[in-house]
Amino acid sequence: MDEQQPGLGQKIARLRKAKGLTQEELVEKCHLNVRTLQRIEAGEVTPRSYTIRLILNELGQDIPKTEQQEVEIGADTTPSNVQPGNKTTFRKLSFYVLDLFNLKTNAMKKLTILSSAVLVIFVVVFSACFSTKKAATPDATLVGTWQLFKNGFPDTAYGNVPGQIRYKIITPGHFMVTDIQVKDNTMYAAFFGTLTVDTQKGTYSESLRTAGTGYKHNLREEPYLYKFKINGNFLYTTGINNNYNEVWKRID
Repeated sequence: MDEQQPGLGQKIARLRKAKGLTQEELVEKCHLNVRTLQRIEAGEVTPRSYTIRLILNELGQDIPKTEQQEVEIGADTTPSNVQPGNKTTFRKLSFYVLDLFNLKTNAMKKLTILSSAVLVIFVVVFSACFSTKKAATPDATLVGTWQLFKNGFPDTAYGNVPGQIRYKIITPGHFMVTDIQVKDNTMYAAFFGTLTVDTQKGTYSESLRTAGTGYKHNLREEPYLYKFKINGNFLYTTGINNNYNEVWKRID
């Protein structure tokens, strides 16, 4: 844009006050961080073009045509089937999604959102691959997402690692174990393999097929065998020829 700092920040502050908005009210409408707006208005940083457009649109300020070439993100790319009344919402959503990948501001919050989104997408895709088999599979009672518990509470320090939580995702005939490190928003793909249930004996076996970095020492030819019992939302497993006696709670 032609207008540079500190003039841009002063202009935004002037328009915001004319609208009777506080900084907190404006950032809530624009899905921005308060500190980001404070730095823009103070002239400390020059925001990205789509951030400028988002703020000015919210303040009811039209961008001159000479400046639009730099801030056309979302203007001409709005799908033609989106109704005029919904275009502003569509653009705001587009700007919000794009801003998630700008890790220069509020990085931890954005990483948390992105990590959660990736995990949800992975679980949905993983489950969808086998959803058609669920009704006819004898291990349907085990299908779901389970969180490891300890002494009646969620185990938030699995493996004696503070902040580490373990999840097991079971689909018909398959399972996956992941460890989530809350402290640094990291997901570790621990194990993936096949699962077989013997409902008459009350046992099931897990055959590991792949393991992530740091977990490969658990790979072996013979499957891991367990006795199991389900009580409400809790799954109790007792290892047969292994020491994995665990309690899991269904969370999905």
